Amino acid sequence: MVDFALVALIALVAAYAGGVATIVRLRPAGPARALLEGVGVAASVAASFALMLVLARVWLPGTIIVAALLAGCVLYGTLLRDLGAARAGGTAAAGGLLIGASFLFVSYLAVMALIGAAGVHLVLRLWLRTRPALLIMGGALGVLLAASAGVFALALSSM
Repeated sequence: MVDFALVALIALVAAYAGGVATIVRLRPAGPARALLEGVGVAASVAASFALMLVLARVWLPGTIIVAALLAGCVLYGTLLRDLGAARAGGTAAAGGLLIGASFLFVSYLAVMALIGAAGVHLVLRLWLRTRPALLIMGGALGVLLAASAGVFALALSSM
């Protein structure tokens, strides 16, 4: 059985991702289309976590592989416009490996940290140039992964 707190956290992350997508697409797509796209992103994020949860029951190494692949896809989609296909692909591969390795220690929180950092980048990219937005994204990912490790350690110590 899945813990209620994990389901609530997944719902919050999905809502965050949908909200970021709506904000980013608001000007180019219009309010109705942006809201529709945001709902689609939120549903996709929730479905991705559901896939990982189901796969964790069947084959745990597969969950780590799926988490790394999903992280790579999220990073590629986030960075493609700013870095171009070749650089975005390399960065996405490295980021996917980082999230896959982090998944071994903090489980689903690593993927949530990446979604949080990618959202920060996409929103900041509306107002900042590429380099500052990427630097802030990297810092946000580091802070969120460190916070995830702290939360996970705290949760394990109270068991």
